[in-house]
Amino acid sequence: MVKKTIFVLISAFCCQQAYAGGVSLGATRLVYPASKEQVTLKIYNTDEKGNYLVQSWISDENNNKSKEFIITPPLFVIKSGSDNLLKVVFSGDKDSLPKDREKLLFLNAKVIPSLSEQEQKIDNALLISTTTKIKVFVRPDSIKEDPFESYKLLKCSYDAGKIKVTNPSPFYMNLVSLSVNRKEISGAETISPMSSVYLDGGSKGSFLSFDFINDYGVQVKNRQCHL
Repeated sequence: MVKKTIFVLISAFCCQQAYAGGVSLGATRLVYPASKEQVTLKIYNTDEKGNYLVQSWISDENNNKSKEFIITPPLFVIKSGSDNLLKVVFSGDKDSLPKDREKLLFLNAKVIPSLSEQEQKIDNALLISTTTKIKVFVRPDSIKEDPFESYKLLKCSYDAGKIKVTNPSPFYMNLVSLSVNRKEISGAETISPMSSVYLDGGSKGSFLSFDFINDYGVQVKNRQCHL
C-alpha cells in the first residue's frame, strides 16, 4: 500500500480585507462591549467549488491562546458559496477586565482547503493553510468618549530629536501613513490607551499627518496633529 503524505503549509497575516483563499471575514476588526455575553462575526466562502475547514480562536498580544474567550463553532467546514456565523463568547471573570480603557485581543481564523478527488489520488499532496488575524477591542461600558472622534485627542511634540505621539484616550489608536512635510515616517502605528510612541521624525515640521482607522475599518484620511 502506498502511504499518502499531506503537507500543510501555514502562513499568518493581517490584512484590511480580512481574506484568506476563498474565505473572508465580515469585518476587519471587532468591538466587544464588556457588558455583552457574546458578539458575532460573519464568515463567507465565495469559492464556487472548494470547501474549507475553518479553525478559530482568540489570542492575546503575545500570541497566546486566550482562556477567557471562546469561539463557537471552534472548528467547522464552510461549504462553497455559503456563509456561517462565528460567536465570540467571554467566559471569564468580567471583574478582571479593565474599567478605564480597552483591552486588545486578536481573532484568528485558520483556513485549510479540502482536497479534490484528483488531488486525493496524488501520493504527496500540498495543502496551503492561511490564517487571517483581526483585532478585537474589549470596550468597557464606563467609557463615554466617542471612539470616532478619539484621534482629535492625540498630542504630538518633538522630544529629544524624535516625534512623541501621545494617546490620552481610553481607546486603542490605529494610525497609518504617518508623515511630516509629506514624507512618510511610519507606515502604521497602534498606540495603546494612555501611552506614547516615539517616531523618527526627520526634518522638522508644523504637524504630523496621518490616516485614522475607525471601528468600521474605514480610513479617515488626512488628519493632522500639531507639533
